[in-house]
Amino acid sequence: LKEMTVYDKPRFGYRGHQVDVARNFRSKDAIMKTIDAMALWKLNVLHLALTNDEGWRLEIPGLEELTSVGSKRCFDPNENTCLLTQLGSGPDATEEQYYSRDNYIDILKYAQERNVQILPEFNMPAHARAAVISMEARAKNGDDTYRLTDPEDETYLLTIQFYDRTSIINPCLDSSVRFVEKLVREVKQMHDEAGIPLDSYHFGGDEAKNILLGAGYASYSDELKQQPFSKSPSCQAKLDADSSFDIENIANYWAITVNKILAENEIKEMVAWEDGLRGTTKEQYETESVAVDFWETLYWGGINGLADMSDDGLDIIMANPDYLYFDFPYEVDPTERGYYWAARFNSVHKVFTFAPENLAQNAETSLDRDGNEMSVTTPSIPKPTIRGMQGQTWSETIRTDAQYYEMAFPRVLAVAERAWHHASWELDWTPGVTYNATTGLVPEDELASDYNGFVTKLGCHEMSKMKKLGIAYRVPPPGGSIASGVLSANSELPCTKIMYSIDEGNTWSEYSESITVGDSVHLQSTSSDGTLKSRIVGVDQMEARKLGA
Repeated sequence: LKEMTVYDKPRFGYRGHQVDVARNFRSKDAIMKTIDAMALWKLNVLHLALTNDEGWRLEIPGLEELTSVGSKRCFDPNENTCLLTQLGSGPDATEEQYYSRDNYIDILKYAQERNVQILPEFNMPAHARAAVISMEARAKNGDDTYRLTDPEDETYLLTIQFYDRTSIINPCLDSSVRFVEKLVREVKQMHDEAGIPLDSYHFGGDEAKNILLGAGYASYSDELKQQPFSKSPSCQAKLDADSSFDIENIANYWAITVNKILAENEIKEMVAWEDGLRGTTKEQYETESVAVDFWETLYWGGINGLADMSDDGLDIIMANPDYLYFDFPYEVDPTERGYYWAARFNSVHKVFTFAPENLAQNAETSLDRDGNEMSVTTPSIPKPTIRGMQGQTWSETIRTDAQYYEMAFPRVLAVAERAWHHASWELDWTPGVTYNATTGLVPEDELASDYNGFVTKLGCHEMSKMKKLGIAYRVPPPGGSIASGVLSANSELPCTKIMYSIDEGNTWSEYSESITVGDSVHLQSTSSDGTLKSRIVGVDQMEARKLGA
């Protein structure tokens, strides 16, 4: 190469990757490999979701039950020794799965050496069942100092995950405040010991509600449609003593309460899922910065939610589930792993073509969850300031590290590309402009050329680097068709091998050009060295004829 000077800078200061280690645990080794990958492709924030209803994954000195009870699952109907088995863990999954204090400090140091910030999330007040049950086990042994639920509360509610009120921390208890104070002090001390300040703390904050109060539950009795903690004596006492306390907005109240604790501990920033802070403004918080992960879907009116959020003075991080959730399938196929509540699929191409700073544009380049066209008009407001974006790897359906690698990689690299580079085909936010499948505003040729260059680089160069990191990434299955007995096949990931079998998978040959195979064939893609393999797909000429007919 000739001597040259390269000028480059990232599009966003926040380029993130979220890993849910609470629903199903990820090993320390998997986290270290993830950090290696993030450093290589210039992602700089690892959002570790350490707690949720289904598990607590960090040792907290002085709150031993969080891990002795909250990090393991077994068949204990009273949940005195563990959480009930769930999410495919089986009845005998008694192993404690969590990061020790030393593990966490190791992770912090390893990440800092690679210019990656660890953002710890302790989700509350909702999605907190592991913490609530753990502190109930402690209370049964005579210590209610950190109890998180009112034993006299008779409120009936159903959370979005179909748990009862033990899924939400009661915000009216002094013991709940003491719990957060203790938690924050201990986590801050870990960071101090690592020599890495706890500058940013993720509060969680999402889905603190009784879903029976929403649409779709008309068959339920009105008696069961209760505001969270409306029958808690502790909350009733707070209502009587403080007229400003709003029981219908407990997530907002708890966010402000926790933020005050963070400020008292000299933590500079609080991050939250946007619905937990909706209805508040930056002026109500004491930390220097407050940021939200924006996770509304475009086809359910997400652009209006973005417009509202932009008025509140909070930093916005795009985390849109219909483009950036990696627990959804790569493609529409019943054998693909993942949920589909917000998107039937999130392919590498779909992630790559996501326009984070002009949300309406995505209505032209993608379909809604059900495969229908969308029409979205840009609101008549100034362009929202987007601080960054991140992909999310929730783990309800991801049991193992191997499954995690396959679901996250290579989609993570598409996020890295969009977070670093503003593409020429991304149009400016223009109030009043409407996008749909027929508007033709997005320059298709530029987008296609850009993606082809990206995916070629991905398949022919970057995947070998990922393999060297020890990450067994997903190899996409090939596509193929048979006409007059001749097979034509290709792969969406260049430089992967395509293998075919005409004897039900007993023997395989490498495909290089159109070849006569008869009426049916099985196909499989492999990595260039043959060690990673896609799922096997069948191609049948007779079935294709039936569909064509």
